[in-house]
Amino acid sequence: MTGGFRRFLTATAVSDTANGVFAVAATMTAAEHAHSSLAVAAVTVAATLPWLVAAAPAGMVVDRMDPVRALSLANVGRCVAMLALAVLIRTGTAVSVMAPVLVFVVAALQTVVDTAAEVVTADAVDEERRTKANGFLAVSTRLFYQFLGPALAGVLVDVHQALPGLVAGLACLAAALVAAQVRTGARPVAAQHGPPASTGLWTGTRLVFSRPVLAVLVGVGGLTTIANSIFYTIFIVYAVRPGELGLSSSQYGFLVGATGIGAALGALTTHRVERLLGRSRTLTLTRVGWALVFAGPLIADGALLVLLMAAGSALGGMWSVESMSVRQLTVDRTDLGRVSGASRMLTYGMTPVGSALGGVVGLAVDAQVLFAVCTALALLAIVPIRLYLSDRAIDEAARVVARPSAGASDRARVVQGEQQP
Repeated sequence: MTGGFRRFLTATAVSDTANGVFAVAATMTAAEHAHSSLAVAAVTVAATLPWLVAAAPAGMVVDRMDPVRALSLANVGRCVAMLALAVLIRTGTAVSVMAPVLVFVVAALQTVVDTAAEVVTADAVDEERRTKANGFLAVSTRLFYQFLGPALAGVLVDVHQALPGLVAGLACLAAALVAAQVRTGARPVAAQHGPPASTGLWTGTRLVFSRPVLAVLVGVGGLTTIANSIFYTIFIVYAVRPGELGLSSSQYGFLVGATGIGAALGALTTHRVERLLGRSRTLTLTRVGWALVFAGPLIADGALLVLLMAAGSALGGMWSVESMSVRQLTVDRTDLGRVSGASRMLTYGMTPVGSALGGVVGLAVDAQVLFAVCTALALLAIVPIRLYLSDRAIDEAARVVARPSAGASDRARVVQGEQQP
């Protein structure tokens, strides 16, 4: 990896840590100030809803400007919002009302950061090493956002409730300054090719569904996100005392942390598995991994459950890396930001949908039945992968994009579709 990309990874790690600190601390703060599950739910929804409503516009932003600049400016905006919440907490001003608003702003800007990160990686790393580079990006999310950030948040909240916002805000500012120094060697798309042929809000979504490989990636990813959200919404009640497994809060935290470590290890080894098995079999293996996670409580408990869910998460964690590599390989550079944003909207955006389903259905249906349903959904997703995501199909999609004017032809068809009444 080049020195520039290493600096970019450093900025990503700092930014992801800040995100983990802020998200968890904001939830803790809402719970303590309002003493209401409704306040906690409001913050949780605010943290996930932007993937449904802001990811597509984020893709447009990234395609219209230098992705490094977009990422840096978004991190500066996140810094301002985080520091604003710290000030409100310090002064005790409208915390319960403003916390969800500022969390939403931070999460919306995060969609720009994550989309720009994918485009920067495509610009900075050659195709041969791109899956490995994407693995490093995924590790940053798993270790720094899902593991280190939440752990640090608990320590900082114990010192003072305003401290997490201050630390996270300064970390975002540092990430912006480091990222601004990265040079990928690529000019902004508009500078290379002029303005994109179509800048409609739904252009990225239309491009996704105009290409079978991308459509299947989104469909499988969205389905699994819904299953994952249902599972974890129910699992915490099932696992923590007085639930069926009888775990303490710390034991449950250790279990979730183990799955995060497993996913990080899986992300790091994705490029090796891809070389050994090929892209299609690697994608298939990820669904087996998620099925193991969802089936874990049905077939194991104690240490065996931890090992089973960690192993399943290691396999499942390869999906984000491999799907990103396929997207970078099969999408024209001029469209990558919008396609990435649309793909994230249609996959990550399913998180609040799955959580709502889990919460409602869980009131009437036994938890073990829902675990079995989630397992079946994960295994069912193997069918479209085997039918439409063969190595041959992926390679052909990449060759089509590599042909002169192929991207322009796709965009022309999309524009015609947008202009029809």
